[in-house]
Amino acid sequence: MLNTVIAAGTETAAAAGARVAAMGGNAVDAATAAVVASWVCEPGMTAVGSALIAMVRPAGERAMLVDGLTVMPGLGGHRGEPAGGSRITMPYGPGVETGVGPASVAVPGGPAALELLQQRWGILSWAEVLAPAIRLAGEGFPYPEVSATYLPVSGECIYDLTEGGRRIWRFPDGRPRQVGDVTVLPELAADLQQIAEEGASVLYTGSLGERIGEWLVEHGGALSQQDLAAYQPLVRPPRQANDQGWTVWTSDTIGGEALLEMVAGFSEIPPESEAEARLLVDVMRATLQRRDDRLRGASASTTQICAVDETGCACSVTTSTGYGSGVVVPGTGIMLNNMLGELELLPHGPHVLKPGERLPSNMTPMIAVRDESVVALGAAGADRIAPAIAQTWRGIVARRASVSASVDAPRFYVRDVNGAATVDFEPGFDPLGVTLPLHSFDERHMYFGGVQAAALCADGSLAGGGDPRRGGATAFYSS
Repeated sequence: MLNTVIAAGTETAAAAGARVAAMGGNAVDAATAAVVASWVCEPGMTAVGSALIAMVRPAGERAMLVDGLTVMPGLGGHRGEPAGGSRITMPYGPGVETGVGPASVAVPGGPAALELLQQRWGILSWAEVLAPAIRLAGEGFPYPEVSATYLPVSGECIYDLTEGGRRIWRFPDGRPRQVGDVTVLPELAADLQQIAEEGASVLYTGSLGERIGEWLVEHGGALSQQDLAAYQPLVRPPRQANDQGWTVWTSDTIGGEALLEMVAGFSEIPPESEAEARLLVDVMRATLQRRDDRLRGASASTTQICAVDETGCACSVTTSTGYGSGVVVPGTGIMLNNMLGELELLPHGPHVLKPGERLPSNMTPMIAVRDESVVALGAAGADRIAPAIAQTWRGIVARRASVSASVDAPRFYVRDVNGAATVDFEPGFDPLGVTLPLHSFDERHMYFGGVQAAALCADGSLAGGGDPRRGGATAFYSS
């Protein structure tokens, strides 16, 4: 049995990872169990029909990236009408416009990529690591605060589109679920049981994929059985950089490029200096302007899981359904993504991509190693993902704060609208010397991202941080 720390978006998901560690699993097994549990017990944040990016670092080896990003459908000749889904405006923050419904669904890569990750680098069987999530879906889980906060905003305009979507956030009499309500999702439990027994292929080339593809095409979607059957997760080396003696690995997504640029810029700024806030803001603003010149990214319904065990094996997984399509195909319990409807990711529309091409993403899992120390971290939070990780990492490396204190520390974000920049910040961040317009939040807020982090420290102890902004939690298994 390996001592392991798991950080996840809810206590329920983190505990699922700890249960698998207690069964003899390593950090990859624990992270996989927590991811699948999050697909169950974080409604509105993520789901089985997701995109996924994972970083894995086997003990003593270099890290690898597992790419389960969504793919542009259309191999069956279907374009999806209307392009990108039906437009809705969701009352989230200043108002978010997105596309939902069957035509917003891209080919989900999450299950295929997660199975590849676990089968290649895990110890236990696929069925063993899925068992906790199946139990949660079939026997019930406490409805989390993050879902109870988000779904009243997105439920009516997105999740009420199909009866299966309604069941995710409403009781049979129509009442929205509240924090702590025991929630049972029997259709999802049956789907996960089938995936556990037959493998993720049942969603791509088997009966689940057949049911989903046929229904979507019949209802105006572009995603067909041909698209699902053609999907392949990818494995490749990640982006790599050095920071103050640490080897840092992260994804080669848009978010990953921004993260490494901010890490490098932040590294040159002395902590506690008089000009610290101004210089940090300058670095972030310049980085985000360059990122936005390439593409502006979204992905609001996202969650992050990290796990590290005593051997130094580490795993960081980010998974997202966009804002959710609202589509749960009858006869299944799987909420599907709306990646084709994310206007910020595809400002010129989805059909600029060819069928089979991967969609862009801001997801940015990260692993860093120095000598015997290992840190896995990542975040949910749309285009605030890379800034949230960079600030947390600065806390660990430059300020030498604990992992949990670095996750909790106040954050800022440089918001740019049509070339006009404003600095949003939480209580405790001192904007001394910043000359841009300022917008102070009254308390810590999920707007600034939900960072999860897990670490093996130089002395051999394990540490973790679950972000309170998004209901994050850590769980430890000690043999």
